[in-house]
Amino acid sequence: MARAKRTDRTEARRRYRAEQATLAAEDAGATHDPTPAPSQRTGSKPATAQPGPRPSIRAAFSGAIRPLDLRSDLRAAPRVLTHWAVLGAIAIAIVSSIAFVVSTNELVQSVDWTAADPLAGKQFNTVTSIAFLGVQLFVLAPPFAGAFLIGFTAKRASWLGGLAFGIVAAICFTAILQSPSWRLLVQPGGDSMTAIASAAAISPVGAALFASIAAWYRRFLELANPNRNQRQPAKPQQGRGNMKAARR
Repeated sequence: MARAKRTDRTEARRRYRAEQATLAAEDAGATHDPTPAPSQRTGSKPATAQPGPRPSIRAAFSGAIRPLDLRSDLRAAPRVLTHWAVLGAIAIAIVSSIAFVVSTNELVQSVDWTAADPLAGKQFNTVTSIAFLGVQLFVLAPPFAGAFLIGFTAKRASWLGGLAFGIVAAICFTAILQSPSWRLLVQPGGDSMTAIASAAAISPVGAALFASIAAWYRRFLELANPNRNQRQPAKPQQGRGNMKAARR
């Protein structure tokens, strides 16, 4: 019985040693395997999109032209007329008109308009100067500043937004001409009714035209330089291990 136990123990030790030798050989083969793990492969780099060829000026010029789609533009009218540029241009026109009338009424009433130079020695304060600038850019026909803002930012139907803004600008101009401040906007000897009729005819059409031109110019810039909005590829960051190796 004692000899049998010693034999069993010896056989168990042999099996254990054989298993350990097999495991050590497998570990050595895995360590010297030349094929790197997928997570450790550094040779492949992510493919980056190559910039497209730049079209010619003529192609960009003609490609920026959009035919008028009246039905689709009218269906999109609620979205166009509530665009921030349209609402902002209208708000500037209204606020400038009110501020101009309020800040110049007293000044106009104190001026002798029969003199050769009625505004000689008169100075505008800061509010009047800013309001007068806003009226010149957003109210007087054609109100090109507001139309340019609408056309350069609107996604579609820029002419419709410019038309709506032009109508509001004509109404603001008419309201100004009903106050004593109209003398500052109409040339000496001019008629206010003629100026109102001219603004009603020019402001809506002119604003729609300016907005369309601004929208075309924006599309022309996008087509002439199609790669200007592409993101630059991110630079690879150096790991801590590589930084330590570089320091060594």
